[in-house]
Amino acid sequence: MKRLVGYCLGGALTLLLGGFALAVGAEFPTTDQEALRTQYVNKVLIFRKSYRMLDRLEVKADGTVAGKPRSGYWSMDGACQVKDLEFRKDAVILKCTKLWANLKDDGQLHYFPVSAALKGKTDYPEKMDVVFRTAAAGESVAQMNERVNKIFLSEQEPKLAATPAPISAYIQKLSIQPDIDPAAGSGFDGTPPKPVSTPLPDLSREAQLVGQAGKESFVLLVDEQGKASVLAFTRLLQYGLEETTIDAVKDWKFQPAVKDGKPIPVRIAMDIEYKQPQPAR
Repeated sequence: MKRLVGYCLGGALTLLLGGFALAVGAEFPTTDQEALRTQYVNKVLIFRKSYRMLDRLEVKADGTVAGKPRSGYWSMDGACQVKDLEFRKDAVILKCTKLWANLKDDGQLHYFPVSAALKGKTDYPEKMDVVFRTAAAGESVAQMNERVNKIFLSEQEPKLAATPAPISAYIQKLSIQPDIDPAAGSGFDGTPPKPVSTPLPDLSREAQLVGQAGKESFVLLVDEQGKASVLAFTRLLQYGLEETTIDAVKDWKFQPAVKDGKPIPVRIAMDIEYKQPQPAR
């Protein structure tokens, strides 16, 4: 009788533990693990949305990102290189090194480790875990790839890659002809827009870390209501300053240009001079 009770208890415990294992997920088979490692290890991944100052990003089984991560800068928070994959019962973890991505005049992104850019500074995370929580019934390689592609644009070869279109459209160096020549003031026979409020932005934190400063030049659209937006950069500084400029310009106010008694949109060339803060004495 005791032996029978023991068997029953043992069987119940086995079922309970088996049910618990099922509840927390099923681990990938060894062949699938190797297939995923072959696909991702040493590849550069470009985030669809960059995440600022994170050393861990957790993606739930339903595809949503856990918590409320802050938006980051493409140049510093938009890329990582996969060093290894870790497989658990309830998650697949991409063990990554964070990268800086510089858009060069050749129209390509050039990657290098964030540690090289920070020049010894240690307050920015150099590594990042991207944690994909797995479904209870387990997932196939194809399902895992689909989940990865919802967070990242695609895997890229390290060091040099074509600029993905969403980033290229955002920060690519373009040539747009302004309606008003900034030097001669010619090219427009109406009343040009007049600035009402154009507060200059501070350096991005990333630019301060690497000592970036200088002039950023761009073409600005001032619409009929006097609202401004960046159309394109003609001189780009990188290290988050492109996003800093775009965000600052959104708050600028102008008196709109006027022609034939009506406000009209015009394109004007503008500059922002970024300077490193002077050290305290």
